[in-house]
Amino acid sequence: MLWVSKKTGSLVGVVAAMALSVLIAGWALRLSQANLSLPWSYAGEGDTKFYLLLIKGILDHGWFQSNSSLGAPFGLRLYDFPQGADNLNLLMIKALGLLSSNPAWILNVFFLLTFPLTAASAYLALRALGASTSAAVISAVIFALLPYHFYRGESQVLLSAYYSVPLGALLFLGLWEEPGLFARRSGPGQSEIDRAEILKRALGWLSRRTLGTVALCVVIGSAGLYYAVFALVLLLSGSLVALVARRGRRAVASGLLASLLIAAMLAINLAPTLSYRAAHGKNTSIARTPLQSDQFGLRLSDLLLPVQEDRLPFSSDVNQRYTEATSTGYCEACFENLGAVGSVGFLSLCLLALVSIVGVAGAFAVRAVYRAAALGVALSFAIATIGGVSSLIAFFLTSDIRGWNRISLFIAFFSLLAIALLLDAAVRRLAGDSQRRRGRTLAGVLLAGTLMLGALDETSSYFVPVYSKDAREWTSDATFVKEIEARMPSGAAIFQLPYVPFPEGYGSISTSVSAPNTTFDTTYELARGYIHSKGLRWSFGAMKGRAADWQGQLASKPLYLSLAAAVADGFQGLWVDPHGYSPQTRRRLAPLLAQLLRVLPLHSPANDLLFFDLRPFARRVAQLYPPEQVRALRFATLYPLRATCETTSDGVALINPSRSTRTATLTMRLSASPEAPTKLLVHYPGGTVEKVSLEPEDETIALTKHSGAVEGVSQTQAVALSRRLSLAPGKSTVSFSVPGIPRTPAARVGGLVVEQPTLTEDSLEPFETAPGGSVEAQMPAGAIPPPCLQTVAAVRPIK
Repeated sequence: MLWVSKKTGSLVGVVAAMALSVLIAGWALRLSQANLSLPWSYAGEGDTKFYLLLIKGILDHGWFQSNSSLGAPFGLRLYDFPQGADNLNLLMIKALGLLSSNPAWILNVFFLLTFPLTAASAYLALRALGASTSAAVISAVIFALLPYHFYRGESQVLLSAYYSVPLGALLFLGLWEEPGLFARRSGPGQSEIDRAEILKRALGWLSRRTLGTVALCVVIGSAGLYYAVFALVLLLSGSLVALVARRGRRAVASGLLASLLIAAMLAINLAPTLSYRAAHGKNTSIARTPLQSDQFGLRLSDLLLPVQEDRLPFSSDVNQRYTEATSTGYCEACFENLGAVGSVGFLSLCLLALVSIVGVAGAFAVRAVYRAAALGVALSFAIATIGGVSSLIAFFLTSDIRGWNRISLFIAFFSLLAIALLLDAAVRRLAGDSQRRRGRTLAGVLLAGTLMLGALDETSSYFVPVYSKDAREWTSDATFVKEIEARMPSGAAIFQLPYVPFPEGYGSISTSVSAPNTTFDTTYELARGYIHSKGLRWSFGAMKGRAADWQGQLASKPLYLSLAAAVADGFQGLWVDPHGYSPQTRRRLAPLLAQLLRVLPLHSPANDLLFFDLRPFARRVAQLYPPEQVRALRFATLYPLRATCETTSDGVALINPSRSTRTATLTMRLSASPEAPTKLLVHYPGGTVEKVSLEPEDETIALTKHSGAVEGVSQTQAVALSRRLSLAPGKSTVSFSVPGIPRTPAARVGGLVVEQPTLTEDSLEPFETAPGGSVEAQMPAGAIPPPCLQTVAAVRPIK
């Protein structure tokens, strides 16, 4: 193994693998056209702006978990969205911050570093597993250049840092070697230790092998949640197989202990998140679902298909045509390709597994590590495939890990290990040729050809960023923010429209209520202001599902109310992203805001963003409304009554964050399929029960995904409700039942959707209509929140 082998390879091999990976990646990405000071995937969709936000938060505030410049006025608390499992990567980013204060430069340099780090890790692991220097270099470089790496890119840069995967695979393969992952030190007198000397016996386990295993577990548990969980699950699975195969107690115990070490390291890194969740409860707004585990599952076809826009003419569009035929939208699994070289290794391992099953494996003289790699591929696929073990984990244990297709990296490493061993066998055979010189030449051609095939096959023009477009948007944003900062006082708070939930935006939304004035496409576009600013504070970035996300309660309320609330809450400027609105609304948005605010907008150089000075509007609000009304508006918006989907029991949770009883009007729409009961009982807080009837209606169903909007017509039955409620401090619940049916756990009847559950206090009503009665000012300020589709999944009968 790596930590005890005396033939790990020379420094030349490591340097060669690292250098080749960077050079080929630079060629594939056409970095000669890029600027290191500008981000390489800034324009358009993707999560690049999230990572720029994260990097800038580390630079400005020391670490990523708290950021007072975002989510104004309360600030961003990122504990619910755990990044701590990437602490090792984030420490590298913080170290790069010592060299530059430009988040784009840091992002680019870190992304480039992921190539040599991955290649070096893979090379050392392959050498430890017995591959020769040349074969290890070739397989390591191909592993670092997987389509997965280019697809993740800077948009998911922490996933691009998959250098811990070879280390996790190395631990799994180490289960099948003697003496396992842990061993005693050898030396004179070791066998003469007195049994009573417990401390000395414990210290005897501090061998190079043991310390190496512990070090690998520390790195794996600190370099990515997904990769750590995959390594942990593989080790547990391998331990179970070792137990069944009677490999001995040491193999089983070492696998379990290594799993425990990785889990412990994850717990240490995630301690702030775990502590925050224990104190504040789980944030259901960012919870994953078991369904997503299958949506992001692994498919055999995705491993073997050619890369998008493959260089070979006859296969250039195969992946795209397959994706269009089999995917309904976002398809990250379509980039899990092993490439031609990796596919050969994968198929060879599958063949070995097959012949082992049918009992003819003895006909093949293969090394034990080759068999262990075949087992690793089989277990990885059984775990991650759609409907596999991952689905059971999501259903019975946790659905927080959804992207199981990403275990393809382990399959790729096992496959490229097989390639390295096959190359070594071929080179040995060629070297034994009667004409040695010709044999060495052929061996060199084989090695060089394999590397060239892997590099050409795994890369394509599909992954080359449009650097000019990114540069234009970045430069425009930088100039725009600089102009805003020149107009605003230092520390000024900027209100942003439209409201977009943080993090991950709206995601994939299925709703029977259209939002004609908005789109659901934007995710992190509102981060552009913060990324370029030096002393301003921004409303975007409050954690959704928490009380700090006060702006989310204004999203479905009138635009004028949102603007009045913004100035009452102390915001001095308004940032507007028109592309967050529908084309119809976008055209009239700037004139409408100019009319309401009575100031002309500042346009960004690219003419894609708007900014308004809110200070004149604030003075007018102060003149139009009594101070007590403005104070009441401020309190009602910063500490809003919230209506959210309830997950513990079918219904809607009503949250009063203050210490006193507050009165508000609850409005919502109930809809259900035609098969559901037409009569329902609505149970309000305080014991009031209302009997309602659902009426048949035709409605348009809008399904919004990454691929766009798809519409259809569906017959449903629905009813709109409005009721005035007194809400005590804390949480109250509105639940639903069917009259006349006994309440039993098995008696679930029909399905119910609760749309737009909204609480409106009396203090908001004076601001719901703009002076002069502008009809357009009544349009919602943002997208209508998604309905309670999953949490109110069925109607419970009552006694």
